[in-house]
Amino acid sequence: MSIRASRELRACSRPFVPNARSLAWCRRVCALLLLVAMAACATTTADRTTAYSAPEVVTATSILGESALGAEVELERLGRTRTVPGLLRRAWLELTLHHPQSALDATSEVLFGRSKPSANDEAFARYLRAEAYRQQGKPERGSFDLERALALAIDPELQRRLRVATPTPTAVPAVETGLAISPRSSWSANQPDRGNLDAMGKVTRVTIHHSAMLLRDPRPAACARQIQHIQRDHMRTRGYGDIGYHYLIDPSGRVWQGRDLRFQGAHASGDNNLGNIGICLLGNFMPGRAGQPPSPEQLAAMERLVRHLMQRFQIQADDLYCHSHFKNTECPGPLVEPAVVRLQRTLQRSQSRVAVATTE
Repeated sequence: MSIRASRELRACSRPFVPNARSLAWCRRVCALLLLVAMAACATTTADRTTAYSAPEVVTATSILGESALGAEVELERLGRTRTVPGLLRRAWLELTLHHPQSALDATSEVLFGRSKPSANDEAFARYLRAEAYRQQGKPERGSFDLERALALAIDPELQRRLRVATPTPTAVPAVETGLAISPRSSWSANQPDRGNLDAMGKVTRVTIHHSAMLLRDPRPAACARQIQHIQRDHMRTRGYGDIGYHYLIDPSGRVWQGRDLRFQGAHASGDNNLGNIGICLLGNFMPGRAGQPPSPEQLAAMERLVRHLMQRFQIQADDLYCHSHFKNTECPGPLVEPAVVRLQRTLQRSQSRVAVATTE
């Protein structure tokens, strides 16, 4: 090895001893890196620890505004907030994430909780409820909520959204059957709980029931008392929004108005009530001493009413049912069910003849 190479090797093997200039430069770089790290840490800590304030007022901005944090993060920050503004905000955020059932749960707490909501709070809850039904593919179930919200809304932005979302209402025409229909006032009906009623939607079927209570006195006062009893049982005991049936027929053939046709009944269990008109014959049509046969006037009134409803709403004869079709029950009773089956067959033949004549 040459002398020069030997010297270079010894120079390289010596430990590095920084001078004052290099030390100052290192200090400056380290200080800069430390400042950057501290700033990043402070930002992250601030993001994690900044207190989130749930909305305290119900306005379009506070409830329907975009989330600066993102819907999922804001839902996490809302936690278990159970104030009305917090629940409405939660419902909106759930809708933006396409979780309609969670939104329905939140609005139900507002609408049916312990305290009655203000008109403004109810308007927002109804709007969000209707939006949830729309996401579920059941917009007809939210039609009443939209109408109710539009009637109550005072927030300009909510009013604008409701005008866009609410279709032009089409009133269900009054039934003109040639029968004298006794109005609700004739049996002193209690006011319905409109917040506990769902929109009827398109009428597609009719279901026959019996009251399962003996009624041997056909006078109007006795019939009215039985209808009052049915309404009390449905509303107070079963928690319905009104009497479950749309029409009731007494032994003299008199037809009484029940629930408004704009709303689903509560007579065929769950979704079977959608688009389903409920007709109840007053009496207990079971064989034996505990029962009674239906009167000819009662069956004749049932047939006229069913025929009219089917013609009015273009219902097929196959969509005339007894309650026993939807539930394990003997309703409308063995003494009435054959009459319903005969009526259905007669209507089927009649509709078949009309269909044949139309094709020719």
